[in-house]
Amino acid sequence: MDAEAPLTGGDRVAARVHEWLRLQLMRSRFRPGEKLKLRTLAEELGVSPTPVREALGRLVSEGALEQVDHRSARVPVLSDERLREVCELRSDLEGKAAARAAELAGPADADRLAAIHGRMSAARVEGRGTEMLVENERFHMELCALARMPVLLRLVEGLWLQCGPLNAALSRMRFLHRPEEHPHNEVIRGIRRGDGALARLAIQRDITVYADALIRQLPEINVAARIQDGGLTGKPHP
Repeated sequence: MDAEAPLTGGDRVAARVHEWLRLQLMRSRFRPGEKLKLRTLAEELGVSPTPVREALGRLVSEGALEQVDHRSARVPVLSDERLREVCELRSDLEGKAAARAAELAGPADADRLAAIHGRMSAARVEGRGTEMLVENERFHMELCALARMPVLLRLVEGLWLQCGPLNAALSRMRFLHRPEEHPHNEVIRGIRRGDGALARLAIQRDITVYADALIRQLPEINVAARIQDGGLTGKPHP
């Protein structure tokens, strides 16, 4: 489901709230250390507190959130070791997905990826950081979906749940590539040529470059998380 999809109606409200919250975490709506309050979310979504409580509980069990009390949960603050592990796993899984996608995708799929990347680049140049993050997430998820490996896709989504809240820092960084040199362009070329090795290496380079940049920013991100939450106790999530 997308961020704009309605949440009310039907018998699966808790599941739809859960999917909405997953997407918001992946797209950096919530930041490390931020509390997600049950009643605040229920009011925003126009649902009762019960499905929100169930959705938050599921996200805690998935490791995407930490329980604070029965009324709220919190986005974890990651250690650099945990972030490196998440990014290494992303590189392995998204690399495999990119190689498989190059074998299966057609010209229309490559055009769709190019359109997403074009919107992402325009948002970056124009300073629309939130839109840039949304389109970047769409690019990676669309690429993985093209591999037609639903188990892999769900695993990648789980990793994005953990690193997504950190990705907001990317919108504040200087450009790490000239637009024409962005690894997404090589991914798209790999898809057009049916070159799985090219697509795999390009998406892995994309993940590695930005992971390194995030790791350099992590101390500053975690300090901001503690200030935002009024002083977190304990160490970053190991």
